[in-house]
Amino acid sequence: MTQRPDNKTQRLQQWFDEHPRWDHASYGEFMHVGANQTIFRIALQEQKIGPETRILDTACAVGGNARWMASLYGCQVYGNDIDDEALTVARDLAEIENIADLCTFVKAPVENLPFEDDMFDMVITTDVFDPSEVRRVLRPGGSFIAITMVEDPKVTPLQLSEKWGLDLETSLDVTDLAFAFNRAKETEARLLHDSDMIGARELIEIMNESITPYTRGGRHYILRLRKA
Repeated sequence: MTQRPDNKTQRLQQWFDEHPRWDHASYGEFMHVGANQTIFRIALQEQKIGPETRILDTACAVGGNARWMASLYGCQVYGNDIDDEALTVARDLAEIENIADLCTFVKAPVENLPFEDDMFDMVITTDVFDPSEVRRVLRPGGSFIAITMVEDPKVTPLQLSEKWGLDLETSLDVTDLAFAFNRAKETEARLLHDSDMIGARELIEIMNESITPYTRGGRHYILRLRKA
């Protein structure tokens, strides 16, 4: 078994090397435009977060957002994902960052969360989620922060909130920023490919997964919703 590095950068690089994927080498720890911390800080505007706040990062992968919030606010964060190895990385990084006491990462699918009803003050996601489970684990008055790509340009944030059974507080269209972010990552991936650091398959996946939805009219939103 490969020894775990005691350095955050080395631990992440170990995982990238062992698990080559289109959204790893180029996208890094946060892996999604929605987890870019500039966008995430905008999403958290006017949110009251402190040591007593309990937050779930659903479909958390290596827990970048959860750990960032724990470090910044001293809040209790939880994360779920179905990738055992990603969760191991999340736990290792929490230990390296000296915030392991604030972080709980569990293996679970988004549609079957192992948490009590009304447990969280806030649920966040930059990936997939199950609206019914978000509603169940979120306390009344709690916030749901979703940074998400909507591939059908005819679907509006209000329609999404009604479908999910949550009240829409604010929405912000960040498509231009998201598209520019992904274009930059495509350029970066081409450089990695030209340097033989990623394969042609990874480059094609980056182009198909991160660029194509925008060329078809997809929109990227920051959504702040609340459970009544």
